[in-house]
Amino acid sequence: MAKLRLQRKMVEPKIQFVGRQFMEIPSIQMFSYTEAQIEEITSEGDFVKISSKIKEDDRYIKWINIHGIHNIEVIKTIADHFSLDKLIVQDIVDTTQRPKIEIRPDLIFFSVKSLLPSNNNSNTNIESEQISFILKDNVLLSFQEKKGDHFEYIRSRLREGKGLVRKSGADYLLYLLLDAIAGNCFTTLYGLENKLNSLPEIIMENPDPGYIATLEEIKRGLFAIRKAVNPIKEAIVFTEKGQTLHIHKNTIPYFSDLKDQLLQLIDEADLNMTRAEGSTNLFFSYQGHRMNEVMKVLTMVATIFTPLTFVAGIYGMNFENIPELSWKYGYPAVWGLMAIIAIGMILFFKRKKWL
Repeated sequence: MAKLRLQRKMVEPKIQFVGRQFMEIPSIQMFSYTEAQIEEITSEGDFVKISSKIKEDDRYIKWINIHGIHNIEVIKTIADHFSLDKLIVQDIVDTTQRPKIEIRPDLIFFSVKSLLPSNNNSNTNIESEQISFILKDNVLLSFQEKKGDHFEYIRSRLREGKGLVRKSGADYLLYLLLDAIAGNCFTTLYGLENKLNSLPEIIMENPDPGYIATLEEIKRGLFAIRKAVNPIKEAIVFTEKGQTLHIHKNTIPYFSDLKDQLLQLIDEADLNMTRAEGSTNLFFSYQGHRMNEVMKVLTMVATIFTPLTFVAGIYGMNFENIPELSWKYGYPAVWGLMAIIAIGMILFFKRKKWL
């Protein structure tokens, strides 16, 4: 009887875009530069045009930025050109995953979240964008979901030759891009902090239940900042320990400074999270205090009217032999008695400091 042999076939991971599409056609931009010269090329969805201009000369630093990661064919073309692992490519086009870092012998891969306040004039609403980086030798690839001005000032410095960017390697350029993302997180944090600063006073004046929703949005934003920043901080720890050759020794101090900024960002986010919790507790405490005040007033009113109701009930009974009914001053006397009782109880409450 023939033996059946089962052969396992390795199933290639299927690359699939996961997220929201922001543009119709991807936009590709390449800067190829040395300290002395720079070349800038842009293309709408045609990486072949870009790849034909990539200089093989190691003196040139190449920064290729892709806006729009929904077109799998374009991303695959770029991945094939730079021999990128399919798992990394899937991480690039999956915008729902958490930030991560992979350090491999031939490259470093970053996937981070850039956070900015939305454009609807509300500091509590935050827009999140996944940005991926691949540092490989003297090439830096960056993948953005949509066009934005995250790195515009870095492009200006490249064009004008300002600062150290054209005098340094691709690892320094990566530092600048990560620093820009950290700056976005600081902008977002300060927006949430300003909103949080105004809430306690507003809550004291008018503890509207809508402020609880605002506080929850602030807390979600602070948590998102912390979640976005932590992986970058952890990645920098690897570079400080020298666990990758892609970050040169003269660039490590810049990454260390960025790590200090991120630690400050995390501390401020934690502090504001505590303040947000305190504002939530303040809201419920003030709501409870106001309810107690209302209940106290209602209790006082009910307590004062209880003996008055008792007096009125007595003289409202249908008995014939109630002497005061036939007395000339019976009616005003009863009113006087009730007034004395009411005033006496009010004075008693004030003496006890219940009013």
